[in-house]
Amino acid sequence: MKEKILHNLETFGIPITILITTFLVAYLVDRFFKRLIRKSTKKLKNDPTNYKFLRHAIRALIYIIGLSMAIFTVPSLKLLASSLLAGAGVLAIALGFASQHALSNIISGVFIVVFKPFRVNDHLRISGLSGVVEDITLRHTILNSFENKRIVIPNSIVGNETIINDSIKDSNICRFIEFG
Repeated sequence: MKEKILHNLETFGIPITILITTFLVAYLVDRFFKRLIRKSTKKLKNDPTNYKFLRHAIRALIYIIGLSMAIFTVPSLKLLASSLLAGAGVLAIALGFASQHALSNIISGVFIVVFKPFRVNDHLRISGLSGVVEDITLRHTILNSFENKRIVIPNSIVGNETIINDSIKDSNICRFIEFG
């Protein structure tokens, strides 16, 4: 009886502990990055776009690693996971076709952060919608409109549309004046 309880505790206790630790680590990293973003933005008057994107990416990576570790510690799931890894090529192709739209959003999000056509707190007009950029995640860009409505635009749409950034100000402008 005692051996069975210890076996069950080992079988289910370790994965549950790993999952709890994963969520705790993700929460602490998220809090750390929120404080870092707030402090660096106020003190250095720095652009928070890269920090916010890095925060989302690291949190996603922590969840993926933690869930993978939890799955591999359960003996019955370990065999299933090993079989899935053996057939990962076929699974990757199937998942690629199934999540084609989601992957295009993620890749577009990476391009937005790398090439910086706009930043957090910029005023944008994208495909008839306008607002201030509130956040840029792996999957979507969040605008806050002048009506105080939150507009969520997938990054694949943002990457394919013409973006008008009203926050970029340059002292040199060109105006055409017609004389009659």
